[in-house]
Amino acid sequence: MRNIIPRLILVLGLPLAAGAQVERFVIGQGGLHWRAASEDLLGLDDSVSVGSLQPFELDPSVNIAVGPKTAEGQPTNILGYIWGTSFGPPSSVKNKNPWVYGSPGHMLVIDGDISLPTYVSSIVHYTFDLSLPVPLNRVVFFPPKKGRTTTRGSSGLLIRDLYPRQYVVSGSLNPQEFLSSHPSGDFNQVLSSNLSHNERVADVRFPTQFLRFTRVRFPAPGFIAEVQFYGEGFLPETRYTSQLIDMGEPVNFGCVHYDFEVYRSPGSGLKPVLAPDAPVHIAVEVRSGRDDTPLVYHLTMEIGEEKEVSEAEYNRAPSNALVDHPGGDLQQGRVPGQQGSVLDDVVNWSFWSVQHHTSGEDIRAPDGRQFIQVRAFITSEEVFAFGRLTSLSVEYSPLLANPVVGEVARVDEPQPVGGVVEVPLGEPVMLTYDVRADFSSDAQVGFNAVRFSTPEAVVFERFEMGDPLEVIEPDSLVVGDEELVVYFPSHPITQDSNPPLRFIFGTRVFNFNTVFEGEVFQIDGENLPQSINGGDATPLVSTNDLQVFAPLERLEVLAGVGMGSGIVTPNGDGANDGLVVSFTLQGVSAAVVEVGIYDLSGRLVRQLVAQTRSEGRYGDAWDGMGSEGLVAPGLYLARVSVGTDLGTFEQTRSIAVAY
Repeated sequence: MRNIIPRLILVLGLPLAAGAQVERFVIGQGGLHWRAASEDLLGLDDSVSVGSLQPFELDPSVNIAVGPKTAEGQPTNILGYIWGTSFGPPSSVKNKNPWVYGSPGHMLVIDGDISLPTYVSSIVHYTFDLSLPVPLNRVVFFPPKKGRTTTRGSSGLLIRDLYPRQYVVSGSLNPQEFLSSHPSGDFNQVLSSNLSHNERVADVRFPTQFLRFTRVRFPAPGFIAEVQFYGEGFLPETRYTSQLIDMGEPVNFGCVHYDFEVYRSPGSGLKPVLAPDAPVHIAVEVRSGRDDTPLVYHLTMEIGEEKEVSEAEYNRAPSNALVDHPGGDLQQGRVPGQQGSVLDDVVNWSFWSVQHHTSGEDIRAPDGRQFIQVRAFITSEEVFAFGRLTSLSVEYSPLLANPVVGEVARVDEPQPVGGVVEVPLGEPVMLTYDVRADFSSDAQVGFNAVRFSTPEAVVFERFEMGDPLEVIEPDSLVVGDEELVVYFPSHPITQDSNPPLRFIFGTRVFNFNTVFEGEVFQIDGENLPQSINGGDATPLVSTNDLQVFAPLERLEVLAGVGMGSGIVTPNGDGANDGLVVSFTLQGVSAAVVEVGIYDLSGRLVRQLVAQTRSEGRYGDAWDGMGSEGLVAPGLYLARVSVGTDLGTFEQTRSIAVAY
């Protein structure tokens, strides 16, 4: 059964007036204990600093491969993760799942029992997944100290003298290398090799580096007891995942806050010091849901179909079975009644949000939901640099209304075929944005302003309200580069007065799929804004959604390149003293854009732009200046270059400079 945290109201120094309804749910210092509130702690340690989380630090004297055995006697690594074993590579790589595969005896080489020998014949390898990247610097292997051979013809020999005389140790961070079985080969990064080894204990040392996968290959036969791994420093990739947080009722979410500090240690076991310049990063993700089951579980049925079941029923069913297929091979089968697929519940739960890299950012997960879950990733690029997470909190407040739904359509096509809104790419289009609010509780106070996210600064047409709709003059409005805000405190939406709303504006879209997100809020109100969800807001349109689509075949990454008049006369008379190189980026989120002015020989005269940009309309001015002052009269070229994963897109236009 999934653990769920009941709502805990904790307010940590919020700058709000008395009676304010914005509160915080806190995990860490000042709130729930990290471990008690966790669904998963990946490579994190909550025992070093009171009330804080930080990556696990390796003790250079402790073997990473061996931890305490489970109650069933299963071997674990130092993090307590149970070892898996096979003769060939597993089907996949999973965090918290250490694995060893290779020649016979693979389980014996990491079980912590140094008295049991394993014979390695020629061209033998053992390949290891340590379950997470670790700062590794030593691999040690050796034969048992006691015991003699019992093989016919060579019995009675001391096993400790029959160690392998040749070895190659290699490492990798690439899962594909680990999953590719090449017994006679090594990983791309060879850490050490010795073809004339003459000591019982092979203590292979190399500079400390982040590695997850290792292979020890023996070109010559011999006996070993154990393969041990050592390192020092902090794990470079860790993750905290909270349990599901039950807010008690649907609420609005505000910002996600966290207290995070970066440290650097002077060495293993030494006291760390604050180091804000160290290359350590945190990223926080959030998702919200309507129920306490973000996953959908299935059992396999008679004819290969699947039946949705509860998590408890799924856990009671047998796992995927190995069945005997024609030809004698044992293969994964689909037996009726066994466990089937486990999928995300995309109906009742949002996907994990884009990552938050700064404390205090607005939560990028839908409002109006009762459950929320957070996870934090801590990464480091240095062995002795790490981050310490002291607390993690989520703002929330009561709903303004329940629900608030919106619906977008073209003015000239309110009921498109199939309910899909199609718009021309990069061209002006007039849209309607209908909003409807209902109320389910006396505690819901309503709203008197709406904010929309837009691809560019819109052309606001009008605001309508009522049934039938009538034009209402907004009290004020703000048209920003990527938002439209409409204020109407003289016509607030409340339980006693909640007529339909319609907003009409012109804009352009620059991607084949654009979502016009929106939120309602109270001017100077005590509650958080509430997001608008796509739905049936009005019978006047039939889209039931906030998305618009553009024909994919018309998507041009670089479009609409223009230079105005194409003439520059930089003589200070106010006419054509400069020009603007304008263009549109479509379908890109992070493209490398360069805009430059060149002479006819191809020499760069002036670099106007060299930066990363996302989709939208841009204009960059040129005043006729080059690197050495005003350019000479003549013809020049303006070149716009956009570098993407699909390649580089360029367009060039000519410019005339005259005095």
